[in-house]
Amino acid sequence: MRSKQDIRRRLIEVVLDLASDGGRIVFLPHERFDPDAIGASISFSEVCRAIGCETTVLADAEPPASMSYLPLLDTIHVHDPGLTCPSFDLALAIDCHEEERVGARAEYLTQSRLRGAVDHHITSTDLGRLDYVVPSASSTCELIFNIIWDLELHLAKPLFNKDIAILLLAGSITDTGRFAYSNTTPVALRQAAFLLERFDVDLAALHHEIFDRTTVGRLQIKGDLFSSLVAVEEGRILVASATRDMLERRGVTGNDLTNFASEMRAADGAEVTFLFVETDDPPGVRVNIRSNGCIDAAKLAIRFGGGGHLRAAGMTLYGFALDEAKELILQEARKALDDSTGELDS
Repeated sequence: MRSKQDIRRRLIEVVLDLASDGGRIVFLPHERFDPDAIGASISFSEVCRAIGCETTVLADAEPPASMSYLPLLDTIHVHDPGLTCPSFDLALAIDCHEEERVGARAEYLTQSRLRGAVDHHITSTDLGRLDYVVPSASSTCELIFNIIWDLELHLAKPLFNKDIAILLLAGSITDTGRFAYSNTTPVALRQAAFLLERFDVDLAALHHEIFDRTTVGRLQIKGDLFSSLVAVEEGRILVASATRDMLERRGVTGNDLTNFASEMRAADGAEVTFLFVETDDPPGVRVNIRSNGCIDAAKLAIRFGGGGHLRAAGMTLYGFALDEAKELILQEARKALDDSTGELDS
């Protein structure tokens, strides 16, 4: 069985080979990307470009206004399904590893000469020779840091810079909840210390942008959701939902609700929380799951084509009405709670 270190070493060897000949690499963050996915993608892209590769970060959409604080967003290309897929030497899925998670851009994985992934989510599929997937890592940015570190040592020249430091810290801070979630690793803390010591990053400002900065619309939709929250199974399950009309009335999108499911999880007695959000294109329901450890959120999400971690996961139920989605998922949640034997290992 290939070790994670062997796969990382092989991926680095491929990147170095491509760099020696101006090879082309495309980085594919998952759909509805977050700071971890886009921070990891841009950081790896910038380093590969610095050592001689031709690189492209190809996203499914423009960055949302809530991520405008991140550097180098102008380097992102948005996928145009009307254009012919160009030829790349290597296509890398970032913060995901299944073709389904990159949507219409999956053709870049299937048509490139080589393909791989860098991800920290639990996998339900077989992994390839260049799939650097480590579910025990706190974030994909943690894994990208490891790759850049190895490249610096191999090439004996600095590759980290302030922009990359901000991107990697943003991804790590987001996925660990300010280093407060159970997935926070000593490695993540050591990496953060290294970046803060080496570069002049305003950590307080970064925290504010990620967690505190908001809009009137976001505050209003949060109030709508809190007031409509439903407790099920004597408060062990908490459910909130946002319809398209609710989002339109407040002038917000589903991306503005990212942290709400995690806030619900803090309620006394809650063991699992669900946030259901109606989607338009294509029609369906996005489900965010947060568990306090008695239910494996990733296992539940994978069953419906999603994925994630033990305590945080999600999926989209295409073609479902909101009430249908809630009935289906709550039925599965009740079964999972009935089968639960206590808190699972993180």
